Amino acid sequence: MGTGAARAQVNPPAAPPADSLDFGEFGDADKPAQAYATQKVLYLSPTKLISVGYEAQTGFDLRSTGVQLPTSSSVSTVQQRVSRYGGLRLGVNAPVISRSNFILNLGLTYWSTGVRFEGAEASPFFQALGRGLRSTGVNATVFKPFDDKHFLLVQGNTDLNGNYRGFDELHGKGLTYSGTAIYGWKRTDNYMWGLGLTRTYRAGQLLHIPVVFYNRTFSPRWGVEAVFPARVNLRRSFGTTSLLMLGYELEGNTYYLGPVNGQDLYLRRGEMKPRITYERRLAGFVWLSAQAGYRYNWRFNAFAEQNPKGDNTPVFDNELDNPLYFNLSINLVSP
Repeated sequence: MGTGAARAQVNPPAAPPADSLDFGEFGDADKPAQAYATQKVLYLSPTKLISVGYEAQTGFDLRSTGVQLPTSSSVSTVQQRVSRYGGLRLGVNAPVISRSNFILNLGLTYWSTGVRFEGAEASPFFQALGRGLRSTGVNATVFKPFDDKHFLLVQGNTDLNGNYRGFDELHGKGLTYSGTAIYGWKRTDNYMWGLGLTRTYRAGQLLHIPVVFYNRTFSPRWGVEAVFPARVNLRRSFGTTSLLMLGYELEGNTYYLGPVNGQDLYLRRGEMKPRITYERRLAGFVWLSAQAGYRYNWRFNAFAEQNPKGDNTPVFDNELDNPLYFNLSINLVSP
């Protein structure tokens, strides 16, 4: 035996066979974060946070049939040329809650339409209409995704409509309430659609109708944005700084005009507007929007009740020629 001390060789312990492992000793790995559908598709037109605009229609004739003088009971027809029909349009839309699984936006709107007649016909309806038409509204929009494919979109708004010119002339009789609920599917980042129901005054009278929501981008240049039947737009994008849209929109509401000939009068105003819209970024998040189209009169009769039942005979039966219209606005858009 040699004089040098022999060194012992130390081997690592052998790994146990796989079937002897106790998997209960291992904790669960973190579950992946839940993915939720977003409220937009790619290349969608910019969302307007603040909008300041002006809309005007070219001149047109208005013919009104009804009792034109409070001292008479005979029905007659009066025609006047409307030389001015337009005014300021303001809108504010602010995100209040913005999470991946819940979005709440609140908004304010103010639309004013000044009306001027060329003649001086002493018609009580024309006098009430000559005070102008105004609508002040508040609205709320909720987008609730359930996962990365399914979502609920709910919008509600309250509008105060009339020919008021100051706070002392505001009246609760001019209030209208509208709302829409849509259940939808987010198929891809370029395609989302849904079905729902709406309570609306867009056509100038209270309607409860189905609605189809459809936002789809076919390519970076082409897409469709629609909430049918309220509005439909075919979109043509020119990069990320400008776009062109061709489509239409239904507008309208019921306006309280106050006592006329000794009775309350409500104007049902409904318009269909085929139009072309050009939008372009000016600087940063500031965009210009220019719109031109044709105002088709859907409804413009006046009734003694806001939502008449049974006898729908108007107090004033009106006919309007259909003019061109223009809208120009400056907008602060969402990033």
